[in-house]
Amino acid sequence: MKKLLCVLLLSLSVSITYAQEEFTFTSGKDKHDSKPQFFKNLSPKFALKDGFIDNLFRFKKDDQVNITVTDGLVFNGKVITKTVESNGLEIVTVESSQKKGLILSLSRFTKADGTIDYMGLITSREFSDILMLERDAITGYYQWVRKNISQMIAD
Repeated sequence: MKKLLCVLLLSLSVSITYAQEEFTFTSGKDKHDSKPQFFKNLSPKFALKDGFIDNLFRFKKDDQVNITVTDGLVFNGKVITKTVESNGLEIVTVESSQKKGLILSLSRFTKADGTIDYMGLITSREFSDILMLERDAITGYYQWVRKNISQMIAD
């Protein structure tokens, strides 16, 4: 009985000690703002390099990739996934061999009417900025858009 009482008292004192520790809340925005920006030297918006999308979709899983995203940005890495779905969705994901954790992912969706939509992303958990592939609303052409993750997070 004394042993049980000692264990209970010890557990209670440990619980009280931990309960007195102060926790500080860090918002997602603050966490990302403290990370370095990988793409800071690139323009906020820039065009795709000619043939970039077609070239990327030619690679197979485990292929080594050395592909020019745009002038001044070459992505080197290995295709870690290549998926082709029956509904017209194709996805290729490349992991960088230059920067640990940097991922390039591109998807192509062919609709029933034959039109094609693309979505793309170059990101890493280590950096506060990303590149997103977006269609320009006016021209209809795809372009890379640099974004800060902290501006995309609702706190």
